[in-house]
Amino acid sequence: MTRPLALIHCALSHGGSWKGFLDALALDDVEPILVELPGHGNAEDWDRSRDYSDQALEMLLDALPREPVPVIGHSFGAVIALRAAVERPGRVSSLVVIEPPFYAALKGSYMHDKTASDMASIRKKVESSSMVSAAKEFISVWGSGESWDEIDEAQRKYIIPRMELVMAGENMLWNDKANLLKEGRLEGLDIPVTLVEGDQSHPAMTQIIDALGRRIPEAEGIIVPGAGHMVPITDPVAVAEAVRDRLVWGFPDDE
Repeated sequence: MTRPLALIHCALSHGGSWKGFLDALALDDVEPILVELPGHGNAEDWDRSRDYSDQALEMLLDALPREPVPVIGHSFGAVIALRAAVERPGRVSSLVVIEPPFYAALKGSYMHDKTASDMASIRKKVESSSMVSAAKEFISVWGSGESWDEIDEAQRKYIIPRMELVMAGENMLWNDKANLLKEGRLEGLDIPVTLVEGDQSHPAMTQIIDALGRRIPEAEGIIVPGAGHMVPITDPVAVAEAVRDRLVWGFPDDE
């Protein structure tokens, strides 16, 4: 009998990006549920009449089985996974949040304003339809460490038209559209939560992880040395080894 494990990828990626991690996880009885964000991979397009994060959450919840299962998310996918755990606690039995760009958690700080300034140029380029320039700049900040010219042509062609989807999630990331940061919501999580970061990622990430970790009961933090924002792709073995024992199926009362 297999055990389902839900995974939701980062913006500009697709479900296949979890292959290295799943191979390293090496759990033969696990059946992965590869949830793709709107407009990515084989998923339906973004419904522009709706908030992007609302649609992404709905797609994740639709993919989950009725019984609670572990959910792993990376980057924007990590914020959606966190939202699912807070808003639908009966659906998520454990949570792994990898490099969540939840900038709203830094509101009122210098790092919040500094990161907003860093992202402003990318936003302006997307708004002016300068998608290639926007993609190059975004990848330089939030990529795997490869330069734009080192990324193969097929991947570049996949990324460029999806740059607007990066901006589509901003209401959730910057404004906390779902009010996850409201007093008591993060504190109410009573499942194992693991927060993963690469120590070479954007400096905002450490502060985001810290802000979340201080509020989530018994959250465990994992730092992967030498890794950047794309840590589950560049360092799948390190991430798999760090989170394997934190994956929980069902709740204690189910035993």
